[in-house]
Amino acid sequence: MATVLEYPTTSDDEESFDDEKTASGSFRNGDFQGRVFKWTNYLHGWQERYVILKNGFLNYYKNEYDIGVGCRGALSVKQALIQSHEFDECRFDIRVGDSVWYLRAHSPGDREQWIQALEDHKQMCKSESGYGSETSLRRHPSLGSLASTASASVASTGSFKKDRSLKEKLSELETFRELLVQQVATLQTYFDACANAVTKGFEPYQKEYENATDLDFEESLDKHDSKLISNNDTIKNSSIKPKIDRLALNDHAAMAIDFKGEALTFKATTDGVIHNVAFCIELMQKREDIWRKKYEKELERRKKFQDLYTKMNKQKIPAFGSPDAEEGPHSTLKEEEFFDALDQSLDRIDRENDKYQFSSKLSSRSKSSTNSTVNRLKSSSKNVPITATDTTIASTLNNDNLVNKAKHRLSDDVERTVQEHLKYVREDVSHGWDLIHQDGEMKVYRREVEENGVVVDPLKCFHTIKGVTGHELCHYFYEYQYRMEWETTLDSTKIIEVLDPDTVIYFQVHKRVWPAAQRDSCFWSHIRCLSNSDEDQPTWLVVNYTTSHPLAPIKSPQVRLVANVALICETIICEPPLNPQDIKRENIQCKLTYVAFVNPGGWVPSAALRGVAKREYPRFLKRFTSYVVEQTRNKPILF
Repeated sequence: MATVLEYPTTSDDEESFDDEKTASGSFRNGDFQGRVFKWTNYLHGWQERYVILKNGFLNYYKNEYDIGVGCRGALSVKQALIQSHEFDECRFDIRVGDSVWYLRAHSPGDREQWIQALEDHKQMCKSESGYGSETSLRRHPSLGSLASTASASVASTGSFKKDRSLKEKLSELETFRELLVQQVATLQTYFDACANAVTKGFEPYQKEYENATDLDFEESLDKHDSKLISNNDTIKNSSIKPKIDRLALNDHAAMAIDFKGEALTFKATTDGVIHNVAFCIELMQKREDIWRKKYEKELERRKKFQDLYTKMNKQKIPAFGSPDAEEGPHSTLKEEEFFDALDQSLDRIDRENDKYQFSSKLSSRSKSSTNSTVNRLKSSSKNVPITATDTTIASTLNNDNLVNKAKHRLSDDVERTVQEHLKYVREDVSHGWDLIHQDGEMKVYRREVEENGVVVDPLKCFHTIKGVTGHELCHYFYEYQYRMEWETTLDSTKIIEVLDPDTVIYFQVHKRVWPAAQRDSCFWSHIRCLSNSDEDQPTWLVVNYTTSHPLAPIKSPQVRLVANVALICETIICEPPLNPQDIKRENIQCKLTYVAFVNPGGWVPSAALRGVAKREYPRFLKRFTSYVVEQTRNKPILF
């Protein structure tokens, strides 16, 4: 489906051009581009962005008019893993390493077009670069890698001994080579002499040999030759040659080398060479087997890692802040992980509130000094009675408050809910209630209840606060102007309707606590004073009950919180003085009972919800009571 946004134009031609330009998922100028929704973060959620697929990259812009300014982000498509969402028909995710883009098309058809375009572009990039081919994935061991690994293994004792023996054998081979050279030279001289004596006579050998033998040998040969010539001049050459050969060989044999000894020596030398060469070959074969086994193990390990890497890429790994980890029926977070994420988000909110309160205290010191001066002037004035300021409570300390002064459309619901809480607060907590927290005077009880799989555990909190009255606690709990100061989980609060002076309707937006969805609440709040006699101190209560209102519709993705809460406070005067005007804050304390029935809605896991309730309710009471004590410290007592 192609989405078309209307922009102000001056002609029909320009309007049609804009319609074509904003179409989602279309080819234009050879590039696939269009508008999709991109998940930004858990605060802003899905935002529409303009995306262009070109030159191996997926670029996104805030809109098509920002293309000339520069893209806001880019991903390499060549190495991207594209996955369509299992449950959302319009969503698809693009993952490159640790970076993930969560995108939503305008329709399932648009999503298929985008996925097909991305896959085609990815294959085109791979074919152009050769990336992903089988040959590119095969990695042969290089000489440098083998040498580096061998250098590391030489440090072991076994490898050192093998290297030393190999060096010794190589040295022996070098010695054998020198011996063989000498022996071959000696044998070659002998064979050359034999060959010369047979083919050319003895004279060439004699000339060569006379340099290394006794000179008397030459004289004896001359005398012997001259005698033979003179006595046998008539003898034919054929009869002379055998005599010369025999005499030459006899003389040559007399000065010949020890051929048998040289042959044995040569044989022994060659045997040594063969033995050393065989040893070196055996050693190299052993090393080759070792390296081959290591290489095979490395290949097997590499294959396992590649399979694991592919498997991990195919799995949906939830990243922090991703839409997959958000609250919902298909959340990828387990209950423990969900609670840990909630706990971290609440800690972050507490740190931000602490910083804000610290800075606000510095600015409020000057105001408090001014207010104390005004209070002293008022207390010193005898003509001006002591009255409470900043209150909208139209109540007196008698039974007139039990009678409704004016009827409104929710009067019956208010009265019924108030009476239910007055009855409920008197119930004993010994049966069916579990004490989940105790800190001094504070005790928090819980009864585990689930409705349709949703946790709606009722809670009762009992606490005793010194130095304040029940009226003061209920006053700060009810009044609009103080709510944002002690309720740190609110983003905004406003009164959308005033039913009567004691009953108003609030609409509140709570802070986002990731991965839970953002909550809002719409409820009526009613304050009332209950007194049985003029002598007893009155009991004050505030009831908050969820209701619907046309000015507070439920808007997605916010979840409407359903609550039924009551704060009941009773003032106790310890050792009252004779004159009631002399009562000080040291003489008063307040017994507080807080009752809450809360259905958070949504899909929060039961364990995470109970864990957050166990942590947050005591912290809420402690924060609220400390706030009231601090606010009333230097102010007149409000009974």
